[in-house]
Amino acid sequence: MRVPAKSRIAFLLCCISFLSCKNEEELKTEQYFVEGMQLYMTHCSNCHQSAGEGLSNLYPPIKGSALLKDKAFLSCIIRNGMEGTILVNGKEFNRPMPGNPKLTDIEIAEIVTFVSVKWGKDSVYTPITFVEEALTECKAR
Repeated sequence: MRVPAKSRIAFLLCCISFLSCKNEEELKTEQYFVEGMQLYMTHCSNCHQSAGEGLSNLYPPIKGSALLKDKAFLSCIIRNGMEGTILVNGKEFNRPMPGNPKLTDIEIAEIVTFVSVKWGKDSVYTPITFVEEALTECKAR
């Protein structure tokens, strides 16, 4: 079925007017959130589950974790992984988390944005410049 040109133009104008109501930060937050959700589902949900609730006593939940407030720490463990005991929501977990060194800085920023907005009560995106700085700092440790 072919859509009439007037309908396509009306739809396009509607989309433009909808998008123009949002500022740059809101648009970037939405973009990072959507991209971050796809990356999370690909790289993180196998262990942390799609709802962020973790897997029993094996893998910690992300949902409701106080660690969501520390975006620099999240950036570092996404890239480099971690070993040792971690306390999440009053429960200890001691399984190594592999890093994702192939993820780009922007992809890490998008994942951090997704988990922070979805489960950390944040409302703005995590800028790539923040992630770049955090990753430089965690290399120095």
